[in-house]
Formats: sequence, structure tokens, C-alpha cells
Amino acid sequence: EVLYYVDGDFMSRKHVERGQITLHPIGIPHGPHPGTVEKSIGKRETGELAVMVDTFRPLWITEEAMDIEQKDYHKSWIEETKAGEPDIE
Repeated sequence: EVLYYVDGDFMSRKHVERGQITLHPIGIPHGPHPGTVEKSIGKRETGELAVMVDTFRPLWITEEAMDIEQKDYHKSWIEETKAGEPDIE
């Protein structure tokens, strides 16, 4: 699954900004970031626009994409404590 974040406030993903692309390879579980479901309760709409692409054939990552990789993106699923520190217990 590839997501292109076009515009808005991306409540579904932490640390994602307009113009970014995320890649979630097959076989790697992913879902809403911690706290996202709770924040969505009572919302009637979102202020975000994103395009999702699912493919039957594999995508290949270019060298140029690797050069701009956000190396700590995988940590965005770690819940933070009230002090803002990762809760890795």
C-alpha cells in the first residue's frame, strides 16, 4: 500500500506532512497510530486528502527515494507517554 498525502491535517498518521508518500509493504501489519481511533470518535469528517494505491504487482523503491527516506518512520507507531517520550515497555 502506498499513500500520497495531498493536503490537510492528517489525523490518521503522526509525523506525516503534505507532499509525503508512505509505503507499507505486504506482510507488515499496520493500522491507525496509537490514539487515532480515540481522536476520531464523534468526528463527522476529516480535513485531509490522501490517495491510496494498492497493487497486485510489487513496486520497486528507487535510489532517489532511499535518499529521502524518513529513517525513523517506523517509530511513529510507538505510543508516547504524557511526557512525550516513547513508551517502549
